[in-house]
Amino acid sequence: MEPRYDVAISFLSADETIAAAFHNALSASLEVFFYPRRQEELAGTDGLESMRGPFYDQSRVAVVLYRDRWGKTDWTRVEETAIKDRFLKFGWQGLFFVMLDGSAAPPWLPLTNVRYNYADFGFEGAAGAVKARVVDCGGSIEPLTALKRAELAKRETQYLGERQRLRSNEGAECVREESRALFKAIENICAQLNAAGSLQVEFQCDSNQCHLRNKQVSLLVNLAQPIEGASLTVRQYDRRLAVLGERLFYPNGEPRRVREVVFLPDMNRAGQMGWSEKRVNAPILFTDALADFVVNEFVDLAARADRGQLTRTTPPRRAIRHRFLEDS
Repeated sequence: MEPRYDVAISFLSADETIAAAFHNALSASLEVFFYPRRQEELAGTDGLESMRGPFYDQSRVAVVLYRDRWGKTDWTRVEETAIKDRFLKFGWQGLFFVMLDGSAAPPWLPLTNVRYNYADFGFEGAAGAVKARVVDCGGSIEPLTALKRAELAKRETQYLGERQRLRSNEGAECVREESRALFKAIENICAQLNAAGSLQVEFQCDSNQCHLRNKQVSLLVNLAQPIEGASLTVRQYDRRLAVLGERLFYPNGEPRRVREVVFLPDMNRAGQMGWSEKRVNAPILFTDALADFVVNEFVDLAARADRGQLTRTTPPRRAIRHRFLEDS
């Protein structure tokens, strides 16, 4: 018997926007069970059984947008039970868990072939992987009709417009808020490094930049918001830079910028803001992933300094006094 749906999506109410984006991306070529779009079908039925069926045996693939609270709310508890029963009876092939954050997976979930790290591969990658799993489970990708093609074109135009507004002056407040969250996430990771004792990092920040340094090197993350749009620049320096109120002298030469990476504010098709490197087809990094990137850049910079790989071969002509950070 052919399943009624190709895909059934389980999610927490807080993630309905992401779930809706998956529904929109998949329903152009697949039959998708997404509760907010199926309420009329469920009217007058046994609610518990109607919510259980799509996740047990009425779909080729059960997709879970997973965070720690999934399975602990009323409806997701029903769906989790159905998915566990499905796994025990039919195996793992029809399961697909999109890990939205760093939450530990349910202990009954297989270690391989089922989990997809959303932060690493993003929305588009996850949607494509779901389609591939449907095909693996005997489904087929239906050709686009003219009606669906027109609907997709309209959604794409809306998405590109929202993405462009984010990168313009209209998105300034949203960008500032996201940068504050990023600086806080970076500070938290630095605190973890300091507590572990493997590397000591001094951290300071204001509303537009944060500064990581040790006795040898510095790394700056600077938010620029010119009229034409915002950008976030990560810069590495081969000397310890000054902070406000300090005056540092450099008898071996002024600090040099040894690496720079520029990120632009970006938005995926689920409406989630992140940052993408200023290059073609760069993936979107969300706050936690970009914070990890920044601190990893500093750890690598500090390690190169420890190994003497930042040593200069030519002596300076004069010592230079370095003022607070750098105009950027």
